[in-house]
Amino acid sequence: MYIIAENIHVISPKVKKAIAERDAKFFQDLVVRMVDAGANAIDLNIGPQKKHGHEILPWLVEVVEEVVDVPLVFDTTNLAAIEAACETVTKAQPIINSTDARAERLETVPALAKKYNTRLVALTMAEGMIPVSADERVGLALERLIPHMLEIDFPIADLIIDPLVLTVSGCQEYCPECIEAVRTLKYAWDPPPLTN
Repeated sequence: MYIIAENIHVISPKVKKAIAERDAKFFQDLVVRMVDAGANAIDLNIGPQKKHGHEILPWLVEVVEEVVDVPLVFDTTNLAAIEAACETVTKAQPIINSTDARAERLETVPALAKKYNTRLVALTMAEGMIPVSADERVGLALERLIPHMLEIDFPIADLIIDPLVLTVSGCQEYCPECIEAVRTLKYAWDPPPLTN
């Protein structure tokens, strides 16, 4: 199992405050605890951050890389911030979180991931909808996501397919379908993409 710790999320009041105050110690203490608890990678979710994302994400990369060597996951829709972070990272191969099957995302995000030799999370959703059935999720992966990656020569070994696990409390009918999607994706391509 590959564990991506998602404790650094701008929706958290403590994280939001630490970002605003550029509190390096807060983030360093947090990531050390996450890695000590078994995290294989650290997700840096700064939200859209349209104004300052290109400054915040690289700053976080520098701060976090001072204390841990695990891959960092760049989790924002701000492509300028992702690119700045990719130019800053010096340790492990980073991960971009994420693209999906919408044309506008497929045209930009995978190309950026390829340019900077990052891994890439690809969500099995398109045009604002998350499919319920495993067949629909696998279909998006096999008919849109993977073919596009092959078209741009993106290494499938660096692709992480995320079939989108939703909350059990509100979406119980999705759970068996998500499990089946993961199971099917393991056999759908050779070599199989990693599933999240």
